[in-house]
Formats: sequence, C-alpha cells, structure tokens
Amino acid sequence: MNPSETSSRQKSESISLRVFLARLITLGSYTGVYIATFRYSIDALGDVGAALITLPVVLTGWYWGTGAGIIAGLAAIILNIALFKNLMGYELPFAITNGWPGNIMLILVSVVAGNLRRAFKKHSQVENELRTRERYLTLINIATQDLLTTVDLETGYYNVITHLVNFLTADYGHLIFWDKTQRKATLMASTWQAEARVALNPQETRIVMQVLQNGHAQAINDSTNSNQVINLALSGDNTRPPKSIIYIPLITMENKLGVVVLGFDTPHWFSQNEILFAELACKQVALALRDVLQDVELQRRLRESNALAEIGRALSKTERTSPHNVLQMIVDSARDLIPNTEQAVIHLFDNEEQVLIPQAVSGYQEQGGPGKTKMGIGEGVAGKVIAERTVVSIADVQTDPRFLQQNTPARYRSLMVAPVQSGDDCIGTISIQSSLPAVFTAEEEELLSALGAQAAIAIENAHLLETTTQGYKEISALYRITQGLASSLETEKLMKDVVELLQQNFGYYHTAILVIEPETDDLVVHHGSGKIGELLKGQRIPAGTGIIGHAAETKEAFFTNDVNKVVFYSPHPLLPDTQSEMAVPIKIGERVFGVLDVQQKSPNRLSERDLQLVRTVADQLAVSLQKASLYLDLQAALEQEKSTRAQLVQSERLALVGRLLASVSHELNNPLQAIQNALFLLKDDKGISAQGRQDLQIVLSETERMAGLIERLRTSYRATHLDDFQPVQINAIVEDVYALLATHLRHKEIAFEFHPDPDLHLAHGLPDQIRQVTLNLLMNAAEAVSTGGRLIVTTEKAENREILLSVSDNGPGIDPVLLPHIFDAFVTSKDSGTGLGLTITYDIVHRHRGRIQAVNNPTGGATFKIWLPTIQTEQA
Repeated sequence: MNPSETSSRQKSESISLRVFLARLITLGSYTGVYIATFRYSIDALGDVGAALITLPVVLTGWYWGTGAGIIAGLAAIILNIALFKNLMGYELPFAITNGWPGNIMLILVSVVAGNLRRAFKKHSQVENELRTRERYLTLINIATQDLLTTVDLETGYYNVITHLVNFLTADYGHLIFWDKTQRKATLMASTWQAEARVALNPQETRIVMQVLQNGHAQAINDSTNSNQVINLALSGDNTRPPKSIIYIPLITMENKLGVVVLGFDTPHWFSQNEILFAELACKQVALALRDVLQDVELQRRLRESNALAEIGRALSKTERTSPHNVLQMIVDSARDLIPNTEQAVIHLFDNEEQVLIPQAVSGYQEQGGPGKTKMGIGEGVAGKVIAERTVVSIADVQTDPRFLQQNTPARYRSLMVAPVQSGDDCIGTISIQSSLPAVFTAEEEELLSALGAQAAIAIENAHLLETTTQGYKEISALYRITQGLASSLETEKLMKDVVELLQQNFGYYHTAILVIEPETDDLVVHHGSGKIGELLKGQRIPAGTGIIGHAAETKEAFFTNDVNKVVFYSPHPLLPDTQSEMAVPIKIGERVFGVLDVQQKSPNRLSERDLQLVRTVADQLAVSLQKASLYLDLQAALEQEKSTRAQLVQSERLALVGRLLASVSHELNNPLQAIQNALFLLKDDKGISAQGRQDLQIVLSETERMAGLIERLRTSYRATHLDDFQPVQINAIVEDVYALLATHLRHKEIAFEFHPDPDLHLAHGLPDQIRQVTLNLLMNAAEAVSTGGRLIVTTEKAENREILLSVSDNGPGIDPVLLPHIFDAFVTSKDSGTGLGLTITYDIVHRHRGRIQAVNNPTGGATFKIWLPTIQTEQA
C-alpha cells in the first residue's frame, strides 16, 4: 500500500473512531440518567417506568445492528432486575418474573431496530448508487450529444474533456489521439490552456501505448515521484505537477483512438466505482468519437470524390476548357481538400531549358512568392522528385537539407511534392505547403498523387488536342496549297497564298518566300505576310548573308529559337521582335530555287513539327510534279481523321451506356432489397403449400440472381478473373431458366423442347452470367415467335473439349442486313429494344473464352450457338 492510500485509510479510521465514541457517550449518558431517575420513574409511573430502558436498546440496534441490539436488550433486562432488587427491594424471583412481557418486548425492539437500520442503510446505498448512475448517464449523454452535434471538431474535443473533468471532479484534463500508422501521440484538447495539436515526447508516447495495450484505466494515486506522468500543463510549465493522475483509454472494438488524462492538484484515492464509471464513460465517448471521425472521413472522401469527378468532367471537355484552367482547378482542389494547405503549385518540365517552370499556383499570389521560382533538374525538392519519380514529404523545410534555401526565407514549414507522371515520363510536379510543421499525412500523399495523375491527364489531353489541332491545321494548309497547285499555274499567286496561309493558320510572326536571282545569286523577296511583307517585297539578300543566305548556300534547313546566339544572324529593322527563325530551301534534288523563311517572336517557339511543316510546304512549292501524290495522301489523311472522329463518337456513346447502366443498376438495387426482405419474411410463413414454397424458392433465387446481375452491371468494365470461375452444369441452368419462363411461355402458347446431353461435361465459368446469357437468348426467341411457336434448346459435347448450347426458334429469323452486326451495341429490330442484350451476351461469352454465332435456319427461324470450354480444357 502506497503512502497516499495509508493516509486516506488512517483518516477514515479516525473519523469512524470519533463517531463510535460519540455514540457510546450518548448511550452511556442516557443509561446513567435512566439509573439515576429509576426510583422516581417507578414511583410516578409504576412498573411501566422500566420501559424507558427501551430507548438505549433501540439506539444500540440502530447504531451497530441486530446482534448489538439483542445484547443491549439482554443487558437492559439484567439492569432492570438489578434495579428492582436493589433500589425497590423486590425479591430476586419476583424481580425476574415481574414484567416478563416487557422483557420480551425489549428483545423484539432490539431486533426490529437492527433490521430497520439494515434496511435504511441498504436503501441509502441504492439511492446513492442510482444518483451516481443518473449523474453518469446525464454526463455521458451531454458529452456525446455535444460531440455529435458540434460543427467545429476542436470545440467538440474541448467540450468532451471538460465534461470528463467535471464528472471525476478533476482539476484538469487532456484529450490525446493516437495515430497507429505513424505511431505518434498528439494532444488534441486540454482544459489547462495547453497548446493543441502538440506531439508528445517519446516517454509520454510510451505511456499512451502502454495504456492502450492494457485496455483499462490506469490510476496513479500518488504521482509526485512517478515516472508514468504526462504533464502538458501550459505547454511545458511544470510549476504545478499533478498529485494524482488517471489514464483512461478511448477504445471501441479494434479501434484505439487515444487516451484521456485527468489530473488532480491534491492527492486523490480512486475507488473501484470511479474507475469503472470512468472506463464506461470513455467507452461511450470513444463510440461517439468513432462515429464523428468516420463521418468526417466520409465527408472528406466525398469532397475528394466530388473534386476528382469535377476535374474528370473538365478533362472530358478539354476542347472547351483550357489546360491552364484544368491545372488551376487541380491546385485549387488540392488546397481545398488537404487540411492546413496554404499553397499548391504545379511545375512543368521544360525539355529545352531543362528546368521546372510554375504553371498553376493557388495561394501566395504576390509577385515573387513561393512557387514562382524556376528550378533545374535535381535542384530542390521538386527537382529531386522529377529525377527520382517518388513523393517527397518534408516535415520542416527549415531543418531538412533537401530543401533548396532561397535568399528570401520560405514562409512555409511543411512541404509535400508528388510527380506529375505520364507513363514512364515525369513531366512535372504538384506540391503543397503549410506554415505549420509536420501536418501532412500518408493519406494526403495518396490524394496528392491522385491529383498529380489528373494533372498528367490534363497535360496529355492538352498535348493531344494541340497535336490534333496542329495536325488539322497542317492538313488544311497542305490541302489548300495542293488545291492551288492543282488548279492554277500562277506561281506568284500561289506563293502569296502560301505565306498568308502559314501566318494566319499557325500564328507565325512573319513568313516570306525568297527566290534566287540566277544572274546575281541574290535572294529576292517575292512575297511576305502582312503589311511588313508588302514593305519587304523586292528587297535583296546577298548570297550567304544571314540565316536565309546560309540555308540557300548549304542547301539544308536551319532553325533556332534564339537568334541572338547565331553568329551569322542578320537582324532586320522592320522585324525587331524576332526571337526564332527557320529557313528551309526550296529545291529539287541539288538545285535550289529559293528559301521559305518563317520567323516567330517570344514567348512562342518553333518546333521540329514546324520544321516538318515548312519543309513539306517548300517541297510542294518546288516539286509541283508531286502534287497529285500529295493530294492522294491528303485525302487518305482526311479519311483517317473522319474514321478517328467516328471512333471517338462511338466511344462516347459506349461511355454513355456505361454511365446509364451504372445509374439504372443503382436505382434498381433499393427496391430489389425490399423485395428480397419481403420474400424472406414470406418464406418463414408456415401456411404456404409445398408447391408455393418451391415457387417462392425459385423467386428468391431469381431475385438473388438479379442482385448479382445489377452488381455485374456496376462492374461491367472491370476485368473478370479466372479465380472467380467455378464448375457449371449447363443442363441445370437451362432447367432453372425454363422454370422461370414457364408461365410466360404458357400464356403465349409457345412449345418448349429441351434435349440435354446426359453426359455433358461441366463448363468453367460464372453461373449467374451463364444463366443471364441463357435467359437473354430464350427471351429473345420467345419475343421473335408468334403465338403457337416453338423453342428448341439442345446441349451436346463438341470438339476441342467444348460444350455446345443451341437455342432455336421457328420465328421469322434475323434480318440479313442486321445479321453481320447483330452483336454490336444499339443494333435491334424491335421497336422497344435497346440493342444491348446481345452485346452483353457476346461480352459474357467471350469473357468465358467461348464463342457465339447467330444463323438463320433454312426452314425458318434463327439459331444461336454458344461454345464454352469445359473444366478439362481450362485445366489443360
């Protein structure tokens, strides 16, 4: 027993002793008065006066119980006999027999007094316990309601710890959360003005781990000299160390949420009831905390899903939404979704300059703020992410050597950078910053990586759109040039059209065609774009002068994106903004006729694709003999573009179908659940006949199959794995489907024939999907035949260890025009059909590594044949 418990026990024993002495003095005083006044009482009241001894007997039984009361009653009888003999002069026999009824009454009174005392004490204990439980329940109800209804989590945490402090009449309390992934304990709320969200030191973290591993409250009655103390008072002020502490775990099922720490400024001895109620209270708080945290997590994931869906919608409309807007949406989403994020930046890699350039910034919008700096590959955190293609999270940029320090100190402390990766190529980074240290988690790494992937898709779409647009412009330009070559022999008009077309379609700063003058070998400007071109017309450039003369002299194309670095560059005063220049000789074989010159100004740049275009135009100008061939190539390119557009339209239609199926399956799932519940209740009804129970079982199995079908519709674009396949008896599936359709076939007076192969091997597949295929084919056949028609189903062993399932009808057959496309989406001959049933059937069969064929019967009607591999085939 520790000193605190000894002191408490000694104090309790001292109080009990004082009470005992006070009661003993009271009884002694009353008995003394009774003896002193005995003669007068007898004289005044007669022998009845001896009944006054009843009061000390009653008090004795009340104070010390029934046993003490009986002893007191016997003592009172002996005292009365002695007083009657000595004071009243009665003979001893008479004194003993006189008043015997009163003596018996004394014994009964002592028993009654003891029992009343026991009953009163028990009632008081029950009442106190009920009062304590009522207080406990009221507190728990208030605490959990505050937590569940609060809008601000920080306020909810503080209210919870305040209620727990009041419940145990503690002086202060701390609410500590445990992160099992990072094995880190963090102070979330305190009633002693401690700073929130402070990480505990290793010693205090070990205490939290011990309490959580033990799973029960740990009380320290005297914590003065204990090393098991978490003292977070005033963020490290130890001037008021606690005298007693109790640690209570917050655990619900397998979730270890954290620990509640309650401290006392004076020594406190914890009773078992206090510890028990504290554990129960914290269990209820833990349940409420779990619900709140789950709700917060769901809300966070919902916001993430909505943001990603919004970005996805923007990505699907790249042709109407600029790539910059999509990238800005991504960084805005990162700043909004990831807590404590004050800035988000997307840097893209410039291949030519080998640097990272910021493209989208959210937060810190002032000039020169973070995120505006260009970085070389391998420099800074973003540069390392580009080089290593991994997510880097820095808890504090002030101490981490990986962070590239700048002249102006960073205004943030935490930094996380993820790669923007397209396939194996890392094309940039997305980063987030916060002024608080160590705030980003592993879950936020995953979200940032997902946003990086979305940024990569946006950039790829932008490049694809840019490439497509550029290609389209190139094709249009080449087409118009080819048309000019084919329809006109006016060279001057053709050259004028070419320069204007290049400038207008591709946004070049200046384009010009220069022709070599045979007499002087000078290059003469025949046509230039815009008003400057009119001014330059007729001007001469000596052979070998400038970039244009160099291209003509070397007979090779030349281009640069920085003319100031070219030693033989000759600037022109009418073109002061030229930054890039490309000169392509117009030649046939080794004979040069002239030069096609293209100039561009900053920030636009010329590319290899521009070189390819200009070369093509130059070749067309020089080799007019190839114009017919070029025209055919152009036509082929246009056809390819048309085909690509058609494929894009078809892909969009299929995507629409997928979304429609997912939506419909979701809406069907709720009423289907209600039907299943009702059928299960009906199944337990004992008044159903055997046939009714069999029919009910069929309905139940079909509703279960329908639920499976809805689930498959939801996951129709997810690949099927062989691990999900199992042995399937096709004959049994046909019989199940017929049982489902029997009533429908009887109403339409359609005859059904089934010729099963009794020795049919087992197929390898998913029963529900094969049942869906069979149902689709039988329903289509039933709809194809008129009243009085006939359906024939056969199963048999086929070659190559396959089984053959055939469904035939005697209807009108399949339209020969539709037959080659019968399994394509949206192909149907029915007025109310969607054209998706046979497409789904075809997809299921091929997922089972099978084959399906539709043919018209020579005698009328149609037959669908399905070949499925057997188990032996799969194992082989």
